[in-house]
Amino acid sequence: MKKFVTQIITFIFSAALLSGILACGGSDDGSSNPGDATQNNTANTNNKDSEHNLMFQQEKISPVIGAPIEEATVAPSSPVEKKVEATPTPTPPSKTIDEESTGGLVDELSADDYTRTNARDLEKEFRKSPDTANPKIGKQFVVQGNVLEAGTNTDGESYVSFKAGKGRVTCMFEIITDAELRRFTPDGTNSVVGTLDTWDPENRILTLTNCNIVLGY
Repeated sequence: MKKFVTQIITFIFSAALLSGILACGGSDDGSSNPGDATQNNTANTNNKDSEHNLMFQQEKISPVIGAPIEEATVAPSSPVEKKVEATPTPTPPSKTIDEESTGGLVDELSADDYTRTNARDLEKEFRKSPDTANPKIGKQFVVQGNVLEAGTNTDGESYVSFKAGKGRVTCMFEIITDAELRRFTPDGTNSVVGTLDTWDPENRILTLTNCNIVLGY
């Protein structure tokens, strides 16, 4: 009987010891703390995302072999506007000592017989006051003006045209040398004496004939 009781106690003790060993082993080798599992899963996920981003950046930066390379488009610069310089007025030739002259001094012409005027005022009078201007046809005037052009026409006659607003005053020379004619340069100021001959109101051209150069006015 004593032996039987001893066996039962031994059996119970062995069972309790086995249960304790199994409980310790499950704690060491079994499932770990839930918090530790969550941290492990988060770390793994971050590692995968970092690897994915690295691969995406490498694919974005590295050129594809054989693919055409796009060139940067540069916006065209605005063209630089060039300033155009005005053509200078031709310089008349220098006068020589022995050069022939056909001009006369204004002081040699009587102011009573040769009225002093300028091309602009003379053309304006014929255009706006024909009643008072027309009686002056056939009379002689000393006319000063800015040269529009000068030269020889198709009939071989030498002339000079002075500016008069949108019109002109043209003087046909009686006698003039080539050197004197070349001195009537565009925009230059010169004076002539001549006889009022015709007025063309449609084209605003006043013509004087028998003209000569006048010096000193």
